Amino acid sequence: MRWAAQRDDAEPAVVKALQLAGWTVERVSAPGFPDLLCCRRGQVVLLEVKSKGGRMKPAQVELHARLRAAGVLVAIVTTPEEALAAVRGEAGRTALDVRAEKRGRSQRALATSAVKPGRAAGVVGLVR
Repeated sequence: MRWAAQRDDAEPAVVKALQLAGWTVERVSAPGFPDLLCCRRGQVVLLEVKSKGGRMKPAQVELHARLRAAGVLVAIVTTPEEALAAVRGEAGRTALDVRAEKRGRSQRALATSAVKPGRAAGVVGLVR
């Protein structure tokens, strides 16, 4: 069965706001990967677009933690305003702030298990 990305209703407005601010935005359709790859002047930001109250899948929580540990700026946004704040590097929501869809392991355990010891395991917020 082919995997199909589910897109949140807020995504078109988020993409438009980012493009108007000069960002190149690519929609990504890969399991667990953030929805939007945003680039401008050598800066790369990954954004996960969620509806209000939206939940993360465990694979998303794990991958977001690995990306942050690698120094990639990753944030979760629900509005164009949050997206613009995230690409400016202002503190925003991360996978640790959004409940995971399944409850087999705690969200914090999922997010930190993907981070190697000595890395940014306890960091909450945007990390470059």
